[in-house]
Amino acid sequence: MIRTIICDDHPLITQGLSSYLEPHAKIKVIAAAASLAKLRELLLTLEADVLLLDIQLPDGSGLEICSEIKQQYPKMLILGLSNLDDRNIMLKMLQDGASGYLLKSAAMEEIVQAIEHIAAGGVYLGQSAQKSMSMSKQNPVEKIPAITRREKEVLYYLAQGLSSVKMAELLFVSPVTIDTHRRNLLQKFNVNKTVNLLQKVKDLGLL
Repeated sequence: MIRTIICDDHPLITQGLSSYLEPHAKIKVIAAAASLAKLRELLLTLEADVLLLDIQLPDGSGLEICSEIKQQYPKMLILGLSNLDDRNIMLKMLQDGASGYLLKSAAMEEIVQAIEHIAAGGVYLGQSAQKSMSMSKQNPVEKIPAITRREKEVLYYLAQGLSSVKMAELLFVSPVTIDTHRRNLLQKFNVNKTVNLLQKVKDLGLL
């Protein structure tokens, strides 16, 4: 039996998958989470073989948490689920330990096939994902820069529209330190404006 957890904030996706998989002889959905916070809570008490992980969640990115989950639960296999047909995101997900990537538009039968395939030790890419991965070298993959935990916090607050002064209060540092983090982020993502920075990290699935 392949014990499976679904982490997705869309009830139709969660309920549809759970209902479809319920009669399946080899796959059992043991829990569902609509946020990263709920997922972390579930993983403290449940043992799962496969995690179906949405990329865009209300309290963060599944892309960011992928490596964290693999470090804490190395035996659990992760299958990325997303509406984003983006080669950079797929590569990042696989590099961080995911065993596969599917678009939410995939047929239910393919999701079952993907779960069984990664549970057997393979790596699964959906048909649309394969097309994106095989794009011409004329469209090179953009490397996603490494960012620190504090830089992630600054990005989060920037997306909320907070000022440097307010961020400094929340993070117990000086506004000068916040501005330094902001400049470092602009440089890492090769942009010159905060609005461009936020758009870029959003496109990469980091927000």
